[in-house]
Amino acid sequence: MKKMPYKPLFDIDNEMLDLVSDIAVLIGRVKAEDVPSRHLKLRRTNRIRSIQSSLAIEGSSLSLENVTDIIEGKRVIGNPREIQEVKSAVAAYDLIDNLNPYSVDDLLKAHGKMAFGLIGLPGRFRKCGVGVYKGNVAIHIAPDHEDVPRLIEDLMDWAESSDVHPLIKSCIFHCRFEFIHPFEDGNGRMGRLWQSLILSKWKPLFAYLPIESWVKLNQKEYYNSLMEADKENIEVFIKYMLRMIFTAVDEFVDEITYSPKNMQEREKAILEILSKEPQSTASEIAGILSVSDRTIKRHLSSLTEKGIIRRVGSDKTGHWEILR
Repeated sequence: MKKMPYKPLFDIDNEMLDLVSDIAVLIGRVKAEDVPSRHLKLRRTNRIRSIQSSLAIEGSSLSLENVTDIIEGKRVIGNPREIQEVKSAVAAYDLIDNLNPYSVDDLLKAHGKMAFGLIGLPGRFRKCGVGVYKGNVAIHIAPDHEDVPRLIEDLMDWAESSDVHPLIKSCIFHCRFEFIHPFEDGNGRMGRLWQSLILSKWKPLFAYLPIESWVKLNQKEYYNSLMEADKENIEVFIKYMLRMIFTAVDEFVDEITYSPKNMQEREKAILEILSKEPQSTASEIAGILSVSDRTIKRHLSSLTEKGIIRRVGSDKTGHWEILR
């Protein structure tokens, strides 16, 4: 019988197109020289954030400080398995520049690092049935283990040959990977790593963006969108992940394109707007300053933490008050 190639069923709507366009515009603001050499500290910090967040999504209790200490070789008192998870994840993420996202061998190699010291046979597809459970309720039963090699090969073939935009392709790959659940353990970590890998071959800066940290902050929606995809509504997951990618790119671009002086000038501009129009929303301020809503929200949070402004009343009907 002739093998039927994998072909995901999805529709690209205006929301997806707008997100892809917005991400592309942000990336266009990054100069090539900004990524490989100028911001080594930022790249390192983001890599640690990626690892800590991806492990936290799976239940790790280690803080960002704990993960940093482990990576730096300092002694950390904690669950030995969680400490090993950090060491193994670091080894897997360190491979990202040299991995082929469409190679099954490289996938197994990366999993060998990710699951080292955690399961009996790291770097090999599972040999048993698995499922995802919420309490005692199965929310996803993965395909039979005998089908895993074929399903992964089909997914790799589709991803390599598809002309779908890399941003959307990476989301579909991530979603389908979690559906297949090819490994005994580490599927979530590998799915998120592999999405970043696919994106990094399109734009190198994605190797250092902590998309996982935004997924962690929106973890409930992450799992809900995966459940919707199980019901053949993959568009929900695509749009969710595109929003997380946009936020990660927006944060990164903001950090590398603005010096402390420029950041202070932007906050000064925000305060000037609020002094004249205290009811201004983040969206309205963003429109005036030609930046994203999320960027303005970060500044408003920073100004609030510094005790410079405070919110009086509700988000919808309240106003901002300048304290000093």
